[in-house]
Amino acid sequence: MNPEQARQKYGEFAYQDFGYKTIGSNLKIWFVFLIKPNLKFKTEITIKGVEKSGLRDVDNLVFHLGLMEMLNYWKLTCAPLISIEAGNLDKAQMAFLKKVIINGMGQYFYQNRIDFTKPGFLKIKTNKNKPRFRALSIGRSNKKTLIPVGGGKDAPVTIEGFKKQKKNIGSFVLNAIKPQKDIMKIGGLKENIFVERKLDNKLFDLNKKGFLNGHVPFSAFLSFLGLFLAKIFDYQSIAFSWEKSANEGNVKYKNKTINHQWSKTAEFEKMMQNYSQKYLLKGVRIYSPLRKFSETEIIKKFAELKQYHPFFLSCNNAYKTRNASKKWCGECPKCLFVFSALFPFMKKNDLIKIFGKNLFENKKNIAAMERLTGERGFKPFECVGTVAETRKIIRVCVKKEKNNLPIVLREINKKL
Repeated sequence: MNPEQARQKYGEFAYQDFGYKTIGSNLKIWFVFLIKPNLKFKTEITIKGVEKSGLRDVDNLVFHLGLMEMLNYWKLTCAPLISIEAGNLDKAQMAFLKKVIINGMGQYFYQNRIDFTKPGFLKIKTNKNKPRFRALSIGRSNKKTLIPVGGGKDAPVTIEGFKKQKKNIGSFVLNAIKPQKDIMKIGGLKENIFVERKLDNKLFDLNKKGFLNGHVPFSAFLSFLGLFLAKIFDYQSIAFSWEKSANEGNVKYKNKTINHQWSKTAEFEKMMQNYSQKYLLKGVRIYSPLRKFSETEIIKKFAELKQYHPFFLSCNNAYKTRNASKKWCGECPKCLFVFSALFPFMKKNDLIKIFGKNLFENKKNIAAMERLTGERGFKPFECVGTVAETRKIIRVCVKKEKNNLPIVLREINKKL
């Protein structure tokens, strides 16, 4: 089914309802979505170790989390109309939501060849019969900072930076697997929040049947989740590990820059902070303390944090299925970039021990390196450094290896 067929057959998507209840010490949240006329979906989220006293006045935060969750299902048909039946948004809120969709799903539009610039491409309708939520004014006597942990190199840098300042910090993780649990343990934080999310199985069944699929702005979802957790666990700020390099896009499409990492950019960070202050939680800060650093600068810091080296994992292929073997694949652009960026700052044998092999010796990686350095196509849709800093990294790697260049460095060096 191509996008035009999908949009014609399934013209309206509805965010119908949300709810939550405590089950023992856990909080269960659910969202109900409908691709009209009859494709219904339900997401379930469980937050562990919740005290009921923190659940006062959280409807607005739960509702907003559903606004981000719905994109996982809306993308099946790219319906031209989104009906927000579960709540009432003003014009500025709908403009914010539309901007998140258009910018955050740029990769999805590009890969499905969807023309999102057409007049009337997307209309958002809200339920005027629902009362509008107001932002909560939050004062925190205990100034704690909440850090999301994804399992890669960035969160450890953020964690250790706060620990040096002797700040009061905690962490949260979504659908935790071993690398994330290991980082949380090594970090030695006082409070670690575990969140489990289960998407509707019909989503994956429809993908197999040919419905549309693609990237969604996951960091936007984590932002709204972080704000909700800040409210119920008494945090004053949420510190993401978004770097300066995320501001660079990947490719031009329909005269717009498509950025795989848009929901990690300075633009989104500012939007999110302003939106939260006006509509969600006044007095709670959402930001990135790593914003001023490039990927290379962050990796240089991470190279010094040897206690994390055996446990971190940034390969997206390793995370694709919950039961997959959690190892570096060694052949994707993300693996290759992290390996290359760490190469100047670590002993070669120590680095090979992490990845299981020398990625510069695999000639299959030449094509990926050509894309990372701008010699072929466009920068891969991955969370990697800018083209300019990758080229600089490779020059340093070549200098370090001198005359004994493995095949990937040898071939790329001819073109730099």
